Amino acid sequence: MQSLILAWLTTAFAMTTSLCACQSDPKAFSVSPAPAAPNVQPAVQAAQPMEESQALLNGNVFDEVWVIIRDTHLDPSLSQTEWNETRIRFRDRAVAATDADSFRTVLRDMLQTLGESHFAIIPNSVSGSSSAVGGWSGLTVQVLGGDAIVTRIAEKSPAAIAGIKTGWKLVSSEGGSIDSIIKAFGTPRTSLERLAREQAVSSFVGGRPGMSAIYLFVDSNGDEHKVIITFEDQPGEIAKMGNLPPFALESEWNWLKEAEIKSLGCDPQMTGRIGFLRFNVWMTALSATIDDALTAFRTADGIVIDLRGNPGGLGLMATGVAGHFLPEPTSLGTMQGRDMKLDFRTNPRTVDRNGNLIGVFTGPVAILIDGHTGSTSEIFAAGLLDVKRAQPFGQTTAGAALPATTHNLKNGDVLLHAIGDFRTPSGNLVEGIGVSQQIGTPPTRVDYTSSPDCELRDALQWIAHERSRNASEAKSP
Repeated sequence: MQSLILAWLTTAFAMTTSLCACQSDPKAFSVSPAPAAPNVQPAVQAAQPMEESQALLNGNVFDEVWVIIRDTHLDPSLSQTEWNETRIRFRDRAVAATDADSFRTVLRDMLQTLGESHFAIIPNSVSGSSSAVGGWSGLTVQVLGGDAIVTRIAEKSPAAIAGIKTGWKLVSSEGGSIDSIIKAFGTPRTSLERLAREQAVSSFVGGRPGMSAIYLFVDSNGDEHKVIITFEDQPGEIAKMGNLPPFALESEWNWLKEAEIKSLGCDPQMTGRIGFLRFNVWMTALSATIDDALTAFRTADGIVIDLRGNPGGLGLMATGVAGHFLPEPTSLGTMQGRDMKLDFRTNPRTVDRNGNLIGVFTGPVAILIDGHTGSTSEIFAAGLLDVKRAQPFGQTTAGAALPATTHNLKNGDVLLHAIGDFRTPSGNLVEGIGVSQQIGTPPTRVDYTSSPDCELRDALQWIAHERSRNASEAKSP
């Protein structure tokens, strides 16, 4: 098994499987990460009939998955209760599966009974090649008040070129209505059901690079807009982490310009100099860029870290990044497994690469979040919120924050499985709950319609308020 990870790492092309599963069973939760590099082993002797060979392989792999979950799940009583019944319930179906896809469906159905994140079967079909990365539109759609609302559009993206605006309501794709998908889920009872719905909606607006699709939107005035989106390759450098799917790495950092701050209805004199950092996944290849940005921001009046759409990655990276804001080693929370306990204690970053003493950043820190913010991103945000060192702004996060690892299966697929739980220093759960905005209320459709970036707007307003409050306290005798 590879080293401990914290990743809810899924890609758009693989969400089709999730969507199909959700349509047939709206209460089910199934997300299929992209394929990983295979390690295929011959299942049985070639002389056996094909049907018997496949059945034997299916049974062996099913038992392999079932035993791994039994022996590594946080709850040791799992093997004494429902999990035994689950094996009886699903094994015959698994053995009878006639192809790899139907067999994976049975395994996913079994994993769904756990009702937790970070359990998935990663197919070996594309072997982790760069083609595994889905097409990019730059469009983020989230369900607000029962409607699929455009909440973010990346600059110079296919969605931006098509003229789509935030606040628009998605109606259909290629003539197919989005409402049937949303209604199939009903009112989500947990954050994982909400995440499944968000992933289904994302797959509805996803596609392969080079593919074009026609979408129908309605603006806040009720006017219809039929647009064509042609998907492009994901921007950024393609990278791999162990036997997980490949990812396109993106990061950017800059000082917000006065004109940009004013466009959001904020006063640059009140906000001061704002450092803005965005990265799309927690992987070591981005560590240097993140550190360079946060080192440069030591002179900022406020920092905004954009984790919208960031699904997670290497868990321990959060301790290093958080160390830029905390002068002493501080716990962001604790992971508890069956045979391990890990304290996510920060590493203060008080010197730069050249050994110069720079201290830590002591000003206000805002974290932008949405329904696709997951795993390590949630641990980072929840931990800093818990120790009162940052504030999140945006829609409630995915609530998928379990520690997980991977295991190569006998048929070449990969099992992603949780091996523990995570709680903040105050004992709060993130799994199944997520991280939510604490200052004010999350943006509504009206906010997305009226502002080019309402999460950033709210973050800047809070930073301005904090700076004013701190200045008043400094003047008080």
